[in-house]
Amino acid sequence: MRTFWRGMVAGGVGNALESYDFAVYGFLTPVIAVAFFPSKNVFVGLLSAFAVFAVGFGMRPLGAVLFGILADRRGRRTALIAVIMTMGVSTLAMGLVPPYAQVGVLGPVLLVLARSAQGVGVGGEFGTSAPFLVEYAPRSRRGLWGSVTYVGSGLGNALAAAVVLAVTLLVARHDLDAWGWRVPFLLGFPLVAVGFYMRLRIEETPSFQAVAAARSRARSPLVEVARDHWREMLMVVGVVLTFAVTAYTVLTFLLTYLSTVRGLSKTVALVLLLFAILLGVVLGPVFGWASDVLGRGRVLMAGCAGTVVLYLPGYALIGLGAVPAVLAGLVLFVLPLAVFQGVTPAAFSEIFPTRVRASGFSVAYGIGTALFSGTTPFILTLLVTSTHNPLSPAWYPMICGVISLGVLIAARGMLGMGQPRAVVQIASE
Repeated sequence: MRTFWRGMVAGGVGNALESYDFAVYGFLTPVIAVAFFPSKNVFVGLLSAFAVFAVGFGMRPLGAVLFGILADRRGRRTALIAVIMTMGVSTLAMGLVPPYAQVGVLGPVLLVLARSAQGVGVGGEFGTSAPFLVEYAPRSRRGLWGSVTYVGSGLGNALAAAVVLAVTLLVARHDLDAWGWRVPFLLGFPLVAVGFYMRLRIEETPSFQAVAAARSRARSPLVEVARDHWREMLMVVGVVLTFAVTAYTVLTFLLTYLSTVRGLSKTVALVLLLFAILLGVVLGPVFGWASDVLGRGRVLMAGCAGTVVLYLPGYALIGLGAVPAVLAGLVLFVLPLAVFQGVTPAAFSEIFPTRVRASGFSVAYGIGTALFSGTTPFILTLLVTSTHNPLSPAWYPMICGVISLGVLIAARGMLGMGQPRAVVQIASE
């Protein structure tokens, strides 16, 4: 039992670091835009900063390939240790990059390099930690315990919001622009130390130990998964489309939208987002448990449908301006996101066999996030600036929700649609 809980904590802490770093960048995008992309037009600077944000996601497939293969060949534990070391160095580098005013164009170049390195590390995190947690969990509770992955992520997001809020309140505006924005990145380094220590103490999963003992590890995991499991990979990418768009609407775009487009105080916006993120942390395991009872496919379809139905009312509520209405709108955004966070770790792990699970999961998820996560705030900002319609950011996630719903309907056989997961034969058995 002690080994189980140690594995749960070790698996979750890396996701906390991943989310913390990306959320801090998202929350501080307006400040980072001024520091590295000075422009008379505030939206030009924002678009540049969001473009750099997208670069990190563009590097995720490389990390997914490297760490996914490592996890399938050498073990989940080895890959998890290597991943957190990579992310730790990158997070520290983000806190030390000199701005444009000090080194000119070299500043943005170093910023891009730091985000790229972070993207490589993050590309291997979710695709190795989620299978690690699911392989440790009892068969009938894989949805519940797999959701620990995103409990870690949610807590990382909440910590990022809390730290940015504290720095914003305690540091004068000119100091925030000059050096204060670095503090949240530097404070993330203790998470690295904790995660590294925890991952050194974990044991390999029983599933991988069985594969290794039987000498049935894949010689070329990437080749095998591309040849034999490309349909599963396409399904993952199709679901990640809506998952990624909902996640980075909440975590990256909304703070800028609330303060820049809707004129809400950044402090108030951060507090409301913090509450919404914590709500997602609570709801994720609930939806993960529900998928153990009802089946992964049914619950994921509900999440896609929620994106289609809830986003337009969510933006309309935010437009009312009153704090209770804004909070209600944020809750509508978080509900579908919590579904994806609670269900996808188990759903994506179960459709790949143990010998190529980390590679298949990592690469498919990495491709999906590279295509859709980093580009989301850019596209949503572009919609607002080009249409001048404050409700226009709802259109993109609604369209994505319809597409992902179609993917799930087409792939319902992979997820055992209509049966509880406890009675469905899955790839890992």
